[in-house]
Amino acid sequence: MAQATDDASRQEGLTDQASAKAQEAVGIAQEKAAELKDEGSIRLHDQLDRRSNEAGSQVLSVAQALRRSGDELGSGGSTTAAQWTGQAADRLEQLGSYLERAKGDELMRDIEGFARRRPWMLAGIGMLAGVAAARFMKASSEDRYEEYQRMNRRQPALGYGQTVDGGGYAGTEMPVASGQYSG
Repeated sequence: MAQATDDASRQEGLTDQASAKAQEAVGIAQEKAAELKDEGSIRLHDQLDRRSNEAGSQVLSVAQALRRSGDELGSGGSTTAAQWTGQAADRLEQLGSYLERAKGDELMRDIEGFARRRPWMLAGIGMLAGVAAARFMKASSEDRYEEYQRMNRRQPALGYGQTVDGGGYAGTEMPVASGQYSG
C-alpha cells in the first residue's frame, strides 16, 4: 500500500512538473508573440510614414507642374482655366504638405474619422478607384494584346498545315506531308 502511495505521489509530482513546464512554455510563447506584434507594428508604422512622405512629395511635384500649366494658361489668355488649375494646385499642395508631415498614426486616425463621418463618400471613392483600376487593366490588356499581335506578325507561329521550311498550305484543313512521306 505504501508503494501505491509512493507511485501516486511520484505521478502527481511528474504531472505538476509537466504542468509547470507547459505553463512556462505558454508564457514564453506569449512574450515572444507580444514582441513580434510590437516589432511588426513598429515596422508597419515606419513603412506607412515612409510611403506617406513619398506620396506627399509626388503630390507636391504634381501641384507644381499644375501651377506652371495654370500660369501658362493665364499668360495665354485663358483666365478661367488658369484659376481652376491654380485652385487645384492649391488643394494638391495642401494634401502633399499634409502627407509629408503627418505620422502614420495620425494619418490612420484621420482616415478612420473621415470614414465614420462620411461612409457613403468613402464607398464612392472606393467605387471610383475600382472603376479606374478596371479601366486601367482593360487598357493595358489591350496594349499587351496588340503587342502580342505585332510580335506574331513579325515571327509567325507554325499553324495547322505549315512546316518548318515554310512549305505546305497555310490555313488548310489538311495536314501537309513532309520528309519521307512527301511525294
